[in-house]
Amino acid sequence: MFKVIRMARRGDKLPAEFRQEWLERHRDLRKTAGKLLASVIADGNILPGEPLYHGVALLYFPTINEARAVHEKASGNDAISVIADEKTVFEKTGAVYKPMGQLKVILTDVRRKDLTPAQFKTEASKVYAKVESKTMIDAGVQKMVINFAQAEKGKEPAFDSMLEVYFGTADELKAAFGSPVIAEMRKEIEHFVDLNAPEIRIVAEESTL
Repeated sequence: MFKVIRMARRGDKLPAEFRQEWLERHRDLRKTAGKLLASVIADGNILPGEPLYHGVALLYFPTINEARAVHEKASGNDAISVIADEKTVFEKTGAVYKPMGQLKVILTDVRRKDLTPAQFKTEASKVYAKVESKTMIDAGVQKMVINFAQAEKGKEPAFDSMLEVYFGTADELKAAFGSPVIAEMRKEIEHFVDLNAPEIRIVAEESTL
């Protein structure tokens, strides 16, 4: 299964206007994908900082050619599109997800340019393979998914990996990012990540369309 990750800025639209337009746009696209998850910035300043993007959509396809067909139409001046494959790193047994407004944090990384995409994926996979279930449960994490960008001929993707970390409540999310748990895991990847590249960090409310 392949997924197209789309991100866009809201521009001069008001947050409520952008939210409605983003979700409605992707409801229309639902028939083209096997599965579609659309997210917008969560209400309230759950974590500090202004996100680089305000809407995220994940469109799932059974073949890479189907994913590429949608991907090629998605990029623009205020939007990015990346084809990726995903792996669930951790999922809490019995976790229940909201069909609308599910909280998650999105974090992206760009590889060091002296590493190939395959080398980056190997190194990052080693880090996430060490994630301990008890540690994640204690931190309030419901699920953690790592996505690796597929290579594009003659073009660098906007990022090489994207981590999705799901939480049940805003308080659990804030506690996890205020504790050493997430920070220590992220620190382990610094030796193969381009630390000068902008990190996309979004606290999002995800909806299943």
